[in-house]
Amino acid sequence: MPPILYVHLTKHSLSRPAFCERIKLPAQPIDVDLPINPDAVLDDDYHGVDSFLFSPLLQLPPAFGSAYVGENFSCTLCANNELPKETGRKVFSVNISVEMQAPTQTVPLESVPEDEKSQRSLDPGESLQKIFRFDLKEKGTHVLAVSVQYTETASDHEETTATKPRTFRKLYQFVAAPCLSVRTKVSEFPLHEVQSDKRPYTKPLSFALEAQLENMADGPITLEKITFSSKPSFAATSFNWDTSWPGMDNMSCPFLLPRDVTQAAFLIRQKPVSKVEMTKDGRAVLGQLMIQWRTQMGDPGFLTTGWLITRKRS
Repeated sequence: MPPILYVHLTKHSLSRPAFCERIKLPAQPIDVDLPINPDAVLDDDYHGVDSFLFSPLLQLPPAFGSAYVGENFSCTLCANNELPKETGRKVFSVNISVEMQAPTQTVPLESVPEDEKSQRSLDPGESLQKIFRFDLKEKGTHVLAVSVQYTETASDHEETTATKPRTFRKLYQFVAAPCLSVRTKVSEFPLHEVQSDKRPYTKPLSFALEAQLENMADGPITLEKITFSSKPSFAATSFNWDTSWPGMDNMSCPFLLPRDVTQAAFLIRQKPVSKVEMTKDGRAVLGQLMIQWRTQMGDPGFLTTGWLITRKRS
């Protein structure tokens, strides 16, 4: 027979919260002994204005819900002492330890902010609450492994000194999906010789990089910035919304609904007298795209692509 656990664990996701809807209670019949005001469930800032559907209060997702690569996974874990108040048992040395099992690695997580006193005693009805965060960098199945350790007295008698250590473990599984789909195309400008007073020479390599960005999430996002981190032998010029040009108005950041697509472009030029890094099959390594966005509630997201290379020359 398994031991009776007096400390229970609850979890709530803090990622991607949403506004609460203003929903009134149904009207009560007049002959009811205790009529309830339909506005009783509304927040304190409600002043009878029905034109706006949402309240300023936030509600947390009922489960882990959708998690996306490039965003920050955040949750709160609570160890609750569910002993009755009249009991003589004591619960102390309570600790919560967490690790994230990603597809290719297992990472131990620290609470935010870090607790100077990681273990503490809990009176009946009290809770130990901790917040944990993890940057999602891989798509696929993730497992949040939570272990709770505590010590309890062996009986209800207050004079009892015997103690029993307890440990239990819970696993929470979720899937991290891509939030932003990035498709790229690299086109090389043709090489040609330039006549000079001294001798003809070949111009440095130049490439056009086109990127198609598609919102794969189930909610809207706003693209904040896109940059190209080039190899030392190249320099990149941006032609996107986050670049200011003389005589042109600043462009607004793209707002993408689910499955919306936008385009980005860069001009990549080889620096004079520089050695280009090549792959084994003779293709030049240009650099990486770095993209930043925010969700509709302001949560940040960040994505870095793999190394972009040119096409193989025929």
